[in-house]
Amino acid sequence: MRTLALLIAAVGILLEGLVIGFTLFALGGVIDAYSMSMAGTDPSLAQAALKVGGIVLAAFLVVLAAVLAAAAARDRHARKAAFAAMIVQCAVVVIAGLALGWAVFAGTLIVLGTLLYALLDDSQQPATH
Repeated sequence: MRTLALLIAAVGILLEGLVIGFTLFALGGVIDAYSMSMAGTDPSLAQAALKVGGIVLAAFLVVLAAVLAAAAARDRHARKAAFAAMIVQCAVVVIAGLALGWAVFAGTLIVLGTLLYALLDDSQQPATH
């Protein structure tokens, strides 16, 4: 069961990383296209910051998803990676709950639940296939 929980969490975090990264990168393009100023800052600085932030955050989440998937493939605990993913996931759940609607909130809550299960599962038994 731990393997399934880690796989669900890995897929969910991978999708979140891709969506968040793409959205921030696209917002950087919008700022550039319309020369938008945010509180008087230089539009090119804001555009570059959003694009770099999107790429870095997406890369972090993709790597985290890969670590969780590797742990699932080896049927091992991923305590440190799962703990880091839980922290990120808590922030994503709050943002999703506030801004993105019930469907996104439910999806992120499922990922959070599977991460919690993977952290709390103390069984030393290998997965049954």
